[in-house]
Amino acid sequence: MSNRIKQDVMQASSSAVPPPVNCFPAHPASWYLFCRASDLVRPLSKRILGRSLVAFRAQSGKVTVLAAHCSHMGADLGCGNVIGESIQCPFHNWKYGTDGVCRHIPGATSIPAFARQTSYPVAERHGYVFFFNGPEPLFPLPFFFGSAPEDFSAGRIFSYVSDCTWFVNAAHGFDTQHFDAVHDRKLTAPPQIDCPAPFARRNRYRAEIVGQTSLDKLLKTFAGRTVKISITNWGGTFVAITGDFERAQSRFLIITQPLGGGKTLCEGIAFAPRSKNRLARGFEPLALEVRRFFTQGYLADEARRLLGTRYDPATMIAQDGDMIDFFKWVVALPQSAPGSVWASSAPGEADRPTANRFVPAVPVNSTLASI
Repeated sequence: MSNRIKQDVMQASSSAVPPPVNCFPAHPASWYLFCRASDLVRPLSKRILGRSLVAFRAQSGKVTVLAAHCSHMGADLGCGNVIGESIQCPFHNWKYGTDGVCRHIPGATSIPAFARQTSYPVAERHGYVFFFNGPEPLFPLPFFFGSAPEDFSAGRIFSYVSDCTWFVNAAHGFDTQHFDAVHDRKLTAPPQIDCPAPFARRNRYRAEIVGQTSLDKLLKTFAGRTVKISITNWGGTFVAITGDFERAQSRFLIITQPLGGGKTLCEGIAFAPRSKNRLARGFEPLALEVRRFFTQGYLADEARRLLGTRYDPATMIAQDGDMIDFFKWVVALPQSAPGSVWASSAPGEADRPTANRFVPAVPVNSTLASI
């Protein structure tokens, strides 16, 4: 991130005035969860971020994510076949390489310039496939600060739908009032909020578990009554959370995806330390399931209690200062790398064969034009 961008982001996030709702990008430039790696025994297409994408594993093992509709006549590449390092369209057998460029058209002596699919950056980790919504990643696939991915095992995905927009859902991590009101967590000291890396905003706090639900009673018995929490939001939609209890540690990721109708898909993955002892490794699946149980229960309860949450700048008050700062921060984040050009498309055009191109993630307006 350039010094100019850093200054713009810090200046924008320091203002106390909440941003207008139309300043938030529909689909932020961030990392998203596409599927389990084991799902790619054949090409897999799905509707995600308002468009159709396809993932496939080439013969070399490389995983690729492309626009799913063939640039010729729009056939779904997810119904095609992998041929070496290419995916073959099921309609006319056009073959696209891992960079999205068409390499072969049966009977043709030349390849037209339009014969290419948008290609997305991909990362494969812990048995899952992630992709970045942009021509190049603005930051590496996040993990927990001070931890190496290879030192942890990942559990099964759990998911739920939050009845609010992605940015309202993300702001809960910086809403001090709701920790006590919704989660029955009493803060024992003021939270510490900082930006430990470009595109990252973190909230750290200590809390006492005061809830009397069955889940909280179990947690207090086996983990302890107090916890040190760290919530790091990357790019607006990717969240890494750590919880250090008196007798246990919790590590999990929440990867969110904007849906239509003002809702957000939240997909979570719990992690457990990977033991070097072969015998102890046999208990890792159980440890992961226990962590998944507590984490899913904690977050699903929040989703049930926050139905209909909506953002209105006019109703924000002084006590919402940390949330306002988060909103200002997230709208100021760059949505593409300096110098990159994303082609503009009309609504619905992303699914048309001639529009397999990146579309702007941020509405064009005077506030963001200089970022």
